[in-house]
Amino acid sequence: MIEKARDGMKELAREIPRDDVALYKTLTVFVDPIDGTKEFVIGKGDQCSVCVGFADSDGRAVAGVVYRPLTEPPTWAAGAKSEGYFDSVLNDAETKPQKGLLTSNGSISPFLVALMEELGMDRVPSGGAGNKMLMLLEGRGTAYIQDRGVSRWDTCGAQACIEAS
Repeated sequence: MIEKARDGMKELAREIPRDDVALYKTLTVFVDPIDGTKEFVIGKGDQCSVCVGFADSDGRAVAGVVYRPLTEPPTWAAGAKSEGYFDSVLNDAETKPQKGLLTSNGSISPFLVALMEELGMDRVPSGGAGNKMLMLLEGRGTAYIQDRGVSRWDTCGAQACIEAS
């Protein structure tokens, strides 16, 4: 799989115009090599992901890849809405929750507790922002609200994938 991805990147690199240097200067790359670090440390590696996102000069997510290497089989999504591109290998849920709110594994805010109660939603705990966004694509939850501190390296790649799907 890695060799196939590498060959694909080499092919894509041949297609990228070399004379448009200004284009590359407007992109910001966000990389999170272990999204879900806490889960990784406590032995929940299947909830960890590698997130790579590209944002334009206005900070909007324009392309991304989220890779969950420790699931069996490994799962991933890649997307760039402006290019009309989305591809993935996901582990789709057999039974999809009707009202599942993806949350962190730990404690959740009073806001989320009240929201779930008011909307009649069930809590679906899991770790890692990239993992939770892949879970949305797999149908393992219907919503994900991050109401506490999160960094752009956690969300940029996943946001691009969801918008492209």
